[in-house]
Amino acid sequence: MTATHFVPAAERLPLRIKLGNGLGSMAYGVKDNGFATLLLLFYSQVLGLDAQLVGLILLVALLLDAMIDPLVGYWSDKTHSKWGKRHPWMYGAILPMAGAWVMLWHPPTTSAGWLYGYLLLFAFLMRAAVSCYEIPALSVVPGLTSDYDERTSITRWRFIFAWAGGLAMLMLAFGVFLVPSARYPVGQLNLDGYGYYGWTGAGIMVFAALIAALSTHRRIARLDSEPPVHLPLGKTVRKIGRTLANHAFLVLLATTLFGYINLGMAYSTATYILTYYWEMPQAGFLVYSVSLFVGVIGAFLLIGFLQSRIEKRTGGVVCLLLSLAFGLSPYLLRFAGFFPENGHAALIPVLFTLVTVSNGLAVAAGMLIQSMGADIIEASQERTGERTEGLFFSAYFFTQKCATGVGIFLAGSIVSGSGFPAQARPGEVSAAVLDQFAIYFVIAYAVLTVLGIAAISRFPISRADHERRIANLATARSASDNST
Repeated sequence: MTATHFVPAAERLPLRIKLGNGLGSMAYGVKDNGFATLLLLFYSQVLGLDAQLVGLILLVALLLDAMIDPLVGYWSDKTHSKWGKRHPWMYGAILPMAGAWVMLWHPPTTSAGWLYGYLLLFAFLMRAAVSCYEIPALSVVPGLTSDYDERTSITRWRFIFAWAGGLAMLMLAFGVFLVPSARYPVGQLNLDGYGYYGWTGAGIMVFAALIAALSTHRRIARLDSEPPVHLPLGKTVRKIGRTLANHAFLVLLATTLFGYINLGMAYSTATYILTYYWEMPQAGFLVYSVSLFVGVIGAFLLIGFLQSRIEKRTGGVVCLLLSLAFGLSPYLLRFAGFFPENGHAALIPVLFTLVTVSNGLAVAAGMLIQSMGADIIEASQERTGERTEGLFFSAYFFTQKCATGVGIFLAGSIVSGSGFPAQARPGEVSAAVLDQFAIYFVIAYAVLTVLGIAAISRFPISRADHERRIANLATARSASDNST
């Protein structure tokens, strides 16, 4: 058997494999949630840096990191060891990932100029370490099974663990670390709490990433027995270009681009919106965290029910449309004067019910979209004769990171463009500023979601296409084995 003709069996996997593989995504969830929800607030409102400059620095760090993603993917495809292609990368990234996370939340007491540089350095190192773990970890998925529905099942577990990691940290942040004290009457501005947040997140990353690598080590390492073929640089570049010039993959990249700009923007503004626009009490932040996770559990159950009954493309489009409708409704109703006022007893249950449903539907769409990415591997293999999971998922992460960075920068621009004051306290921001802030957010959110829906509706691989392709590749492999 050669790498060219290897096709994973279309089989159901033991639950322990899906749980173990999924657990590793907790590390990514901790990082992603921290970058998206608290990092901008920490460096701007707590440390007093300019929000737009912080957003720009996070974008620069992300773009620098994104440039190494294709290299990580390509090199992991070409890695040959007794541990296989992916696992040497996964093991090697664990401690650097945790160390960079701790440093990011323990900045030195120094001038603003040095603090900007410190943020750039450790934001880049953190993202780079996560890339060296997550790209190989995600590249493991298509090799576990070629079954159309089972891949969605794997993705469901990866999503729920990623969200569990991120939301567990968010609940700890708002319920334990970022609570009011005599020194810090506003919990979200509690400087000391961010340090504890950093150490706790690092511990979760080490535990989850190590267990995930160990759980798939034996199964995947045996599939990567063939040494790679090394080509001259020119041929390598042309081969990479030909591999990535795949229509289905380009559609997925466009969907990822719009989706993650939206995600970065939405989660970077979430703490601002809850703190200042909705004027949430401390308990409201805990309810928010719980509501997000309830939505993720709902998405997990919904996709479990739908995965064998619908096409992935159709499910993604419907879920995104419904998510947009529920997500916009609190703001549109507030603009029209039909939403509970801040402080009203109905505000928290009504708002977070809508948030739960909207977020759950968006996560359900994300599960289906990421599962589509696994199906692209065989489409490319049929065309090029090679399996290049690392290359595809590195390009996916490159786009995701660039888009998230743009979203974070967009969030900073919304904050700055609406005239939001630095180190503001809830209740002290003018209504005009808050209205402008909400209008900018709603317009950006709606436009980006519609563009994402338009992109994913063009995804060309159906269940029948995938099953036909798997059968053709298996036939080609059998013919190759019989001829040797």
